[in-house]
Amino acid sequence: MENYKTTLQAMQRQANRLMIEKFKQESHDKDTPEQRLIRLTVEHPQYRVDFSFHSHSKDWFVSDVGTKMSNVMISNQMVALDCEMVLCEDGTEGVVRVGAVDRNLKVILDEFVKPHKPVVDYRTTITGVTAEDVIKATLSLVDIQEKLRPFLSSGTILIDHPIVIDTSLVFKYPNSTKRRRPSLNTLCMSVLGYEVQKTGVSHHCVHDAVAAMKLALAVIEKRVDTTITLTKEMVEAEKSRLFLHRIPHYLSSEELKKDLSLKFFPNKFTVDVKPAKTQGGYYCAVVVFGSSLEANQAFENVNGYQETDSSGLPQKLISCSRATFYVRKMA
Repeated sequence: MENYKTTLQAMQRQANRLMIEKFKQESHDKDTPEQRLIRLTVEHPQYRVDFSFHSHSKDWFVSDVGTKMSNVMISNQMVALDCEMVLCEDGTEGVVRVGAVDRNLKVILDEFVKPHKPVVDYRTTITGVTAEDVIKATLSLVDIQEKLRPFLSSGTILIDHPIVIDTSLVFKYPNSTKRRRPSLNTLCMSVLGYEVQKTGVSHHCVHDAVAAMKLALAVIEKRVDTTITLTKEMVEAEKSRLFLHRIPHYLSSEELKKDLSLKFFPNKFTVDVKPAKTQGGYYCAVVVFGSSLEANQAFENVNGYQETDSSGLPQKLISCSRATFYVRKMA
């Protein structure tokens, strides 16, 4: 029975991959608005990087949409999903809260999740999730998948994060490389006119899922341009931040903040940690200062080997107590 299930999942994964490849080869002339956003996602160079991941549990749900090609590609059902992640003892990321909304912005899921590994960093200032929340949680990730299955079984399009729309791949900056992707907050300010993630306030997965759905609907129903326009205020906000990347998983967010307080001057800032893309891999973070002047001053003052990244932005390789990572200007 176990061998049959494993074989079936492998066949479903292959069918899903073939479905996407076939879709990419078809003419886009008759694309629905929803299909256009799917195409913008799957044809983006970063799609394979972000979505070529393996399941890490024998109970992982594998969609069978690839075997229902004719029904899937005419679907206009959409679900937006967002998760809060913590750092586990073995360096992997653990899901501790999941929020989901449907096309009508109705909340269909908002649950805490009990990870199956010990947690070493709850990142509470970012996730809003505490140890007490996780202790009280009764649902596993498999339980969450079961709760979502009724909403995803008929070719439903999954937004953000086998048919998917990723708003960070759909929208783009003008005159910028495809590797530079707008944040959810930047998109909300540019397209929707509000901040979904305020500085110093922890994230809320349902609010983020609602924002992602609104962004998709803005393109589908209102035909907004996917090239975003940056206001002077948004440019200033970008320049007020520094981007940290290739941070080793064993360095907790609290250790990171402590190290940065010794490295950066001025040292009044907030740190927004971003989960690793791969299990046990490097993670990244955004350091937010009070102004672009303070961010620039902090970058200039920190010791490290200076170079430029693939987008031509200046960055430095810096060493802290237990790790070495990069700090880069955002604009």
